[in-house]
Amino acid sequence: MQALEEHYKPFLSSRVEARKFSPFWSQNLPEGLKPHPKPIDLGPGLPHEGFFPIESMHLNVVEEPFQHTSAGTKSHKLHKPAPEGSKHFEERAFVTEKLSSDSAVDVWRYEPNSPEVIPLSQGLQYTETAGMKQLLDFCRGFVSYAHPPAYNEWDVTLANGSSDATFKIIETLCDSSVTVLVEEFTFSPTLAIITAAGGTTVPLKLDITADPDVQGINVEYLTDLLDNWSQGPNAHLSKPKLLYTIPTGQNPTGMTLSFEKRKQIYALAEKHDFIIIEDDPYGYLRYPFYDRKNPDYNPYALHEYTAKDYCEKVLSKSFITMDTSGRVLRCETFSKVFCPGLRLSFIAGNKYLIKKIVDFAEVSSRAPSGLSQLIVNNVIQKWAKSYSSPQEAWLVWVMKVAGHYTHRRNMFVQALEATEAFSEGLFSLAQTSAGMFLAVEINFDHFAKSLSITERSKAMQRLSSISIEEGVGIIQGINMAADRKYSLARSFFLRLTFAFAADVEELQEAADRLGKSVKRLAAEL
Repeated sequence: MQALEEHYKPFLSSRVEARKFSPFWSQNLPEGLKPHPKPIDLGPGLPHEGFFPIESMHLNVVEEPFQHTSAGTKSHKLHKPAPEGSKHFEERAFVTEKLSSDSAVDVWRYEPNSPEVIPLSQGLQYTETAGMKQLLDFCRGFVSYAHPPAYNEWDVTLANGSSDATFKIIETLCDSSVTVLVEEFTFSPTLAIITAAGGTTVPLKLDITADPDVQGINVEYLTDLLDNWSQGPNAHLSKPKLLYTIPTGQNPTGMTLSFEKRKQIYALAEKHDFIIIEDDPYGYLRYPFYDRKNPDYNPYALHEYTAKDYCEKVLSKSFITMDTSGRVLRCETFSKVFCPGLRLSFIAGNKYLIKKIVDFAEVSSRAPSGLSQLIVNNVIQKWAKSYSSPQEAWLVWVMKVAGHYTHRRNMFVQALEATEAFSEGLFSLAQTSAGMFLAVEINFDHFAKSLSITERSKAMQRLSSISIEEGVGIIQGINMAADRKYSLARSFFLRLTFAFAADVEELQEAADRLGKSVKRLAAEL
């Protein structure tokens, strides 16, 4: 711990020293004091749990994604569509059946015989800022199971979703003099967080390609940038202290860094002494590349993987698994594979920096919602009764979600490739093997080669207007550029998600509408 502090203390922002949280309820007691065996505490400002109006909760948990709709429409015949214009289904009969089958997660005020479960008396109460012990224990166990760090002095802390985790990390490490490396197209709220902290972002060139060994950060570009920093275009800036990356299912491109590229980037971090902020919200939504010879292939539907296989053969190796010096801060979230509205995530990293992040939480947001922690933890513990460990149980659920994403991706790609616009070469699809997004590149060289870069940019904006008229929502790649001028020539792509549509039929309709939009654009040009 001392070595970590000595090395990483210079990375801290100037604001860290001002975070002097001194609990007013702590006391300096003389040594040898013998406490009363039955004390009555008049100190804490906590309401007694007897004031809590909720006596118990009973969570109806499905065993498969979309089970609440598929059960009613295919087997139980219990659901009837709600009035036209509504997406809701009548679920009461289905829920009643689930409750009677002992599949509900029952949460009681007290859980005296289940220490791994969070009772309501604790979940509705103020709690430790880092998080409740039960969920922290699960998170530590999960990191050890899926992405074991390459050193021992690490820990975890909970946060209010990935954006909150990123905010706390940047606020802890970033000052006005700090340079932060980012992928040239990235999650734009993070750029705003860095700017608000006074930092300066420098974009890194991305390889948006179907080649799994090449896609993602261009390591040659990064190497040259760092090795020749004092002679390069950013010589007026300090050398980077941070790299923010979404290495798997990258947002917005859908690209995934190969293991070899990860090793090369980590070696550069060691050589040039910067911290890697690994934001991995999509890492567990893994699937094979789309195969036109076998377009419906879905390994999850074929039950090809055990939880152990999934970790060893499918998941991309986290930067933290190769981290020997504690320079990786890994951000995980329950949003993409559980519920985003719970606003719950966690950070794994070296104990010294995790402690500084917790210190910030002490003077800002404090602990994440107790109910959110309770729901996630207790559902996992319920599932765990059927498996060898909570970590295995969680991964079984994650694989089920990944299976649905694989099917959606396959069907969406088939629908896009079935459009006239695709067959005429007006757009092409990037290969993606993780996450929620698919990049669609508009092939101006095929139908509007004479257009300048500026004219192509205007044409992309026109495509947005046409798409609205055709009834399909899209995101322009340029809208997620760290530096529009730097990336403009590589920005003629759309970020499409196959996550939000109600079903495959809706995705197919969206693909048809997008194809018509691109054809209209080509006709106008």
